[in-house]
Amino acid sequence: MNSAYHLFPAQTRLTRPRQIVLTVLRHDFSHPTAEDIYKDVRKTLPRVSLATIYRNLNFLVKNNLAEEINVPDGPSRFDGHLKDHDHFICHSCKKIYNLPKYPLRKNYLPNKNYKIGGFKLDLFGICATCQNREPCLNHFKNIH
Repeated sequence: MNSAYHLFPAQTRLTRPRQIVLTVLRHDFSHPTAEDIYKDVRKTLPRVSLATIYRNLNFLVKNNLAEEINVPDGPSRFDGHLKDHDHFICHSCKKIYNLPKYPLRKNYLPNKNYKIGGFKLDLFGICATCQNREPCLNHFKNIH
C-alpha cells in the first residue's frame, strides 16, 4: 500500500494519475503550473491527458491536499507542501518564494466581534534577481 494513501478522504480511489500528481507536487518546490505537472506526469504516464491533470489538481485542492495559488497575469500555480507558510510572488519573473508564516497580532482587527480561523498572506513585488534587470533597475533607482 502506498504511504500517500492515508492522505486521501475515505471512499476515495487512489488512482495512479492522482498518486503521481500528488507525488510531483510533493517533490517540486517551484510551485508548478498544471502544464508543468502535465509534462512531469507524462514521463511516467505518457498517455495521460491534460484534462486528467486538471481534474486531479481540482480534487487535491478541494480536499486540502494541495493549494492553488492565483498569480496575476499568469496561470494558477500549485503547492503540495502543506506546512503553514506564506508566499512572495515576483511580478516580473512570476517565481514564487515560500515565506515563514507571518505572525498576526491578536488585536489586528479593530472590531473584536471577528473570530479568525486562519489567513493566507501572498506578498507581491519584484525579487532580488529581477531588481537588477532592466527595466526594473531604472524603476527602483527612483524609489528610496
